[in-house]
Amino acid sequence: MLCCFSVKSQIVFGSFREVLDYADKHSTSIRIPAEKQEINSIGEKQVRSFLYPSINVSAGFNDNITLQPTLVPGKLFNPNAPEGSFQEMTFGKPYVYTTSLQVQWNVLDFQKIFAIKTSKLRSEAGKIDTEVNRFNTYNQLASLYYSISLAQRSMEIDKENLKTTEVMLDNALEKYKKGVISESDLNRVSIQNLQNQRKIELTENNMAQLYRQMQSALNLREEIQISDIGSFEDSVFASDFQAVHPEVLLQEKQIDISKSLVKQNEALRYPSMGFVYQYNYNWATDRLNDLSNANTLPQQFLGIKLNVPVFNGFSNNQKIKESKAELKIQQIQLENIKIVKDKEDEILNLQYDQTKTNLERNTQILSLQDKNDIHTQNKYESGIISLDERLDRYSDLLSAQYNYLQSLADFSLAKYKIYIRKIDFQKP
Repeated sequence: MLCCFSVKSQIVFGSFREVLDYADKHSTSIRIPAEKQEINSIGEKQVRSFLYPSINVSAGFNDNITLQPTLVPGKLFNPNAPEGSFQEMTFGKPYVYTTSLQVQWNVLDFQKIFAIKTSKLRSEAGKIDTEVNRFNTYNQLASLYYSISLAQRSMEIDKENLKTTEVMLDNALEKYKKGVISESDLNRVSIQNLQNQRKIELTENNMAQLYRQMQSALNLREEIQISDIGSFEDSVFASDFQAVHPEVLLQEKQIDISKSLVKQNEALRYPSMGFVYQYNYNWATDRLNDLSNANTLPQQFLGIKLNVPVFNGFSNNQKIKESKAELKIQQIQLENIKIVKDKEDEILNLQYDQTKTNLERNTQILSLQDKNDIHTQNKYESGIISLDERLDRYSDLLSAQYNYLQSLADFSLAKYKIYIRKIDFQKP
C-alpha cells in the first residue's frame, strides 16, 4: 500500500516498499512496457480474426458507351437466308447497375491456427518482459535508496566529527597562544577540521545528486525526502528463493514460442480448405437512372476450395529446419540462464551472511572506538597525552568509521537485492 505523502511540493517516502509502489504507478521504465501490453493484446485479437468469415458487399455502375456488334448466322433468324451469310446485331443494354455479396470462410487452415497460438504466447511473453523491466527498475531504485541511506548515516557521523575537531581546534588555539604547542601542531588540527568540513560538503553534494537520480527514475519533478531508513531490515533474511527469476520465466516463454513456430511452419505442409459464396444482382436498362423497364439478372454460386501443397522448391523444409535450430538455441540459453541465476542466488546469500557479520563486527568496533576516543579526549584536555597522540588516536576512530560505513553499504546492497529477489513477479 502506497503511504508516501506530499508536503509543500515534496514527496516523503517512509520505506523502500513505498518507493516501489510509487514506481509501479509512475516510473516510465515500468509504465511504457505495461502500456505495450495493449498493443500485444490488439495484435492477438487481429490474428484471431482470421478464424472468422470475411463478408464483402460491393456495388457498381457501367456505362457501355459503345456496344460491340456481333455477327450472327443469318439462318438463326431467317431459315431462307443464304448459306454462310451473317447478320450484324447488337446485344446488351448501355447502362448496367451491379450489386454483389461475397462470403469467404477458411474453415481449415492449420498455419493460422498455430499462428494464433504463437501470438498468444508472444502476448504472454510481453507481460513477463514487463516484469523483467520491473525487476531491473527495482534494483536501480534499491541502489539509489541504499546510497541515500548510507549518505544520511555518513552525514550524521561527519557532523559529529566536525564537532570533535572544532573542540580540538579551540583547545589547540589556546595552547598555541600559550606556547604549549608548535604552529605545525596547530596546522595539523586545522587541516583535520577542514577535511571534516570538506567531507560534509561532499556528502551533501553526493546526496543531492542521488536524490535527483531518484527523481529521474520515478519520473518526478517534486523534491524527494526519505524519512525512514531501513524500516524493513528485520524482515529480510537470506534463504532459498521460492519465486522463479523473471529472466528464467521469460526464457521459458521464448521456448514455448519457438515450439509453436516449429508447428506453425510444419503446418505449411498441411492442406487448407475454404468456402466461397457469392450473390450478384444486376439491372440492365436503356435509360440512365430509369429502372422501370430494366432487365434483372440475378446470379449466385457456392464454391469449395481445397489447397494441397505438393512442391514449392523445398522452401517449407528450410523454414522448418530454421525454426528447429532456433528452438535448440533457446533451450541452450535457458539452461545457461538457470545456472547463472541459481549461482547468483547462492552468491547473494553468501554475501548477505558475510556482510551482516562484518557490519555487526564493525558496529561493535566503532562503538568501542567511540568510547576510546572520549577517554583520549579527556586525557588530552587533562594534559596527560600530547596533541600528536590525540590526533593519532582520532585517526583510529576515522578508520573505524570508514570500515563501518563500508560494511553498512555492502550489507544494505545485499539486503535490498534479497528483498527484491523474493518478490513473486507472477502475482498480480
